[in-house]
Amino acid sequence: MAKIKDSDYLYPTSRIRSIEKHMLTHERVEKMIDAKRFEDAIRVLDECNYGFEGEMIESNDYETLLTQEHKKTYDFIMSLAPNPEHLNMFLYPYDYHNLKVLMKSEYLNKDETDILVDTGSIDLKVLKYAVNERDFSELTENMEKALKEITDTFPKTKDPQLIDIILDKYCYDEMLKTAEETKSKFIIDYIKLQIDSINVKTYVRLKRMNKSWDFFTKVFLPGGNIHEHVFIKNYDEPFDKFAEQLLAFDFREIFLEGIEDLEETGKFTKLEKLLDNKLMDHIRNAKYVPYGIEALVGYILAKENEIKTVRIILAGKVAGISPELIRERLRETYV
Repeated sequence: MAKIKDSDYLYPTSRIRSIEKHMLTHERVEKMIDAKRFEDAIRVLDECNYGFEGEMIESNDYETLLTQEHKKTYDFIMSLAPNPEHLNMFLYPYDYHNLKVLMKSEYLNKDETDILVDTGSIDLKVLKYAVNERDFSELTENMEKALKEITDTFPKTKDPQLIDIILDKYCYDEMLKTAEETKSKFIIDYIKLQIDSINVKTYVRLKRMNKSWDFFTKVFLPGGNIHEHVFIKNYDEPFDKFAEQLLAFDFREIFLEGIEDLEETGKFTKLEKLLDNKLMDHIRNAKYVPYGIEALVGYILAKENEIKTVRIILAGKVAGISPELIRERLRETYV
């Protein structure tokens, strides 16, 4: 992987700064939420340059619009990046999602290829060929290892969950390795924070389901700042006591607030929202870097968060959910 030179990012950073003004601000979010008609909410996206130039935004299929916006974002960033391979780590989750779908379709004899996504770092045709022919030469080393482990173990267990567990572990391992190759503290810290957030959510969900600590060890994602023994040592303790262990990792207050809401409502919504907002707090640091890869990464992650926000609002509008309830579900914006 080529070495990153911040000076190579002078022009890309200036381009990013020039288009950040078109992103979904808090004011635009409120405008979408308060829109009386679905079409009026969609129209706000015109201000954010959704869709393609010269094309009218169709409101009858917003999922297609959001899929296009996601792909457009990555195509734009990859065209700007001096070394696009440095950004592949943010595409890996889509590659691994596709591998999950392909492996489950094969083993469960159930065609779910309609949920494949065309946004990964590897072309869908290549992934399909690799799985069908068991030829992994065009895949990354981690993907090859994951698929070989699945083909070795699934026939013995017949457990579909195993496919998710194996691919998730190899996915985040690959993301962290790629992040470390960039030598960018901003990127490395983000991936570690993401892993920690996933592990915290998994810990809470499994405890609520009365799953044992040994099951947690199977799904735990290594590589974060919060080591596995912190979870295992306190697995049988009440949530409030476990929260004290998170003080050193700056997760205590978020955890307590999320757990309080969980115990009152029985829902994980607040905890998940707080953890996502913590990630956004980190992402916003990219705005204060004069120039560098951080600007591109910050924009990619901010756009992913923005698209999720738009999806929540539009889905809420379609379902007739009240503006107040929609607001409760929304994460913080980048700008």
